[in-house]
Amino acid sequence: MTDLLKLMLTLFLILLMLARRWNLGLVLFLASALVGLLFARPLPDLALDFLHALTAPLTLRLAAVVVLIMMLGEFLRETAGLERMVEGLEGLLPDARVMMALWPAFIGLLPMVGGAMFSAPLVQQLGDRLEATPERRTFVNYWFRHMWEYVFPIYPAFLVGTALLGIPERQATAVLWPLFAASLVGGVLFGLLGVRRVGGNNLRRGWASLRLVVQSGWPVALVLALALALHVDLVISLLVTLVLLALVQRVRMRVVWQIVRHRIPWQTVAVVFGAMLFRGVLEACGAVASVPATLAELGVPVWVTLFTVPFVVGFLTGLGAGAFSIGFPIILPLLSHNPPGAGEVAWAWAGGFLGVMMSPMHLCLALTREYFQADWGRLYRRLVPAMLLVMAVAGGMLVLL
Repeated sequence: MTDLLKLMLTLFLILLMLARRWNLGLVLFLASALVGLLFARPLPDLALDFLHALTAPLTLRLAAVVVLIMMLGEFLRETAGLERMVEGLEGLLPDARVMMALWPAFIGLLPMVGGAMFSAPLVQQLGDRLEATPERRTFVNYWFRHMWEYVFPIYPAFLVGTALLGIPERQATAVLWPLFAASLVGGVLFGLLGVRRVGGNNLRRGWASLRLVVQSGWPVALVLALALALHVDLVISLLVTLVLLALVQRVRMRVVWQIVRHRIPWQTVAVVFGAMLFRGVLEACGAVASVPATLAELGVPVWVTLFTVPFVVGFLTGLGAGAFSIGFPIILPLLSHNPPGAGEVAWAWAGGFLGVMMSPMHLCLALTREYFQADWGRLYRRLVPAMLLVMAVAGGMLVLL
């Protein structure tokens, strides 16, 4: 019970610092030091724990991947690749309802700061044509943008989650695709169903648009082909794509330097180091070893804890990296297998990510709701059923797999 109280105190202080808008990376560094002190870790050993966690090959690889992903997004923005892809998509789609969902989904293929607001103007324009309510526009722009995060291996939160669970990215994608499918179905049922059909493009424009999409979207396709189809390491896949994109678009080194210096949110990289440090210190201190037994004594079912801990953290932080980096290390000792089975991965992952998706502190939700001037209550009447659908699929996987 004492160890559980120490962890609860640590979690409370983490949430308190995040509520005061402290950077998550800094918070995790401080929480790691606090765990070491609460569990009486000798200072020399704690210093070595910090050193080993921060210089581990896995930590450095994750940080490199996150930086390269953000650079790719900025390269595409700099070369107007995203704008040309939008123009091409508009010519391909015969139904404005599909376009309203596909554009935020397409933007979601590349994690970038302000992505939800990037897609919002087009959704607003299409929403006017479709006579969609502000809540429906908010839901579509928000929900379809984030559905990729269950399976896409270039999201920082995805990489942190797989690393903490100890499973390869490809395996996680193979396990979590039913959650992606459930999210897609939920988006259609609660976002698009009931909206009148508007649209229609001619075939000639369609062929020209397809060419435009191919010409502007090849960097994304190349990363996916190398990493997923050919199993090339993600760092190498991103480096190759960035170099080719810079050569083809003649991106000057001065521009590259400006992107690295001014447009990469380095606080996001700090989250990667903080997450791996927090996990390492928890393991070194044995901080969570007694948690399963304590929860069993309290009569809390393991399956409830596996979902609830990541959900609560995700809801209170509004951050996928926060839900996984704080929640997963606490529940790791509760998993029945190492590495965990498919059902446990899906159930715990759904808990963390759905907590983030339901959180009013999630920046994308807050900004999108404000942009469309949606009512919170009517918006949640769309979000909650979609969440329950994903949760039901994850629960079925926990029972069956």
